[in-house]
Amino acid sequence: MSIAERVRSQFQRLPAGNAITSRALHRLSADSLQVDKAASRLYKSEGLEKIRNGLYYRPYNSKYFGPLPPKEDVIIRSIKQQYRAKIAPSGALAAYELGLTHVLPDAITYDTDKRIAPITLPNHTIYFRKIDGKKLSSAPGELLNLLKALAFLFKENDLNIFQKKRAARMLDHYTPEQINKALTYWPLWFRDKIHTLIKPPGERYITGLSALNIPYQGTQADWHQVGMLHSNKFHIAGDNYDSAPDLSSDELFDCTDFLKKHDIDVATTRCAKPLRAIKDILYTHCIKKQRYPRFFKLDQFMFDVPVAAIKKAVGGLKQIANSKQQQLLHRWAEENELN
Repeated sequence: MSIAERVRSQFQRLPAGNAITSRALHRLSADSLQVDKAASRLYKSEGLEKIRNGLYYRPYNSKYFGPLPPKEDVIIRSIKQQYRAKIAPSGALAAYELGLTHVLPDAITYDTDKRIAPITLPNHTIYFRKIDGKKLSSAPGELLNLLKALAFLFKENDLNIFQKKRAARMLDHYTPEQINKALTYWPLWFRDKIHTLIKPPGERYITGLSALNIPYQGTQADWHQVGMLHSNKFHIAGDNYDSAPDLSSDELFDCTDFLKKHDIDVATTRCAKPLRAIKDILYTHCIKKQRYPRFFKLDQFMFDVPVAAIKKAVGGLKQIANSKQQQLLHRWAEENELN
């Protein structure tokens, strides 16, 4: 099969609304120049349009607007591939996309480590701004976009209460180590600003199923205490277990007597009360791990916790959850007859 026939075959397979790059076509032959020539010669006859040299797409037909180019994220992916570039939304665009502001910037701009000319589409132009590539490599994409958004907002003005709370919740999805590593290439003033938003490490305390095995006010919720003591494995918030947001001191109790009785040293004498343990279990599994806690059914435990309090706790977690996490929490509430 000739190079032209191979290129034509790739063009014919391209679905509407998708893009293809000449760099992707180079795998068809060692002679990349001939591949480029064939692509430039054949794209029109195969019903494709050209964004610019080396970037082709098949329009999708809108009932109301006729032939349209691909969505912006498809174009950005093709730009990344064609130029082997690192690309991320500008701070203003990232702030809008993350819901930290409702103002769409006048100029749609992406930061990149390569020099890339603007791309003009039917309804707007995409601009590219070259910046230090180290900053673009300093963090996973979602964290990088969040930092860029916050840098933009801090330069414009200080964050309002809504923005601070939302930013703090989003930063809470990352460990301090991840955040500090990402901040390496950012100025000191910005690092200081971010550190004011990061929730300080919570108090270490026994939680989860471990807490339910420790008597509170003379009642033990779980009956697997012997197994816990035999394995000597405890769920410790701030160590090997997550703590749900908004911990207050009245959600913990002192379990020194229990620990001394069983000769246990876990570097803390604080333990979660049953409701806090429930919150931490749901937060760890539904929010952090995004897994359904099959092991945790209320009718298997001896709780002296009002149903209304558990429902309120689940409702509070739903407020910081995305759609998938909310579905997990809703399913757990339904299966435990809380809805």
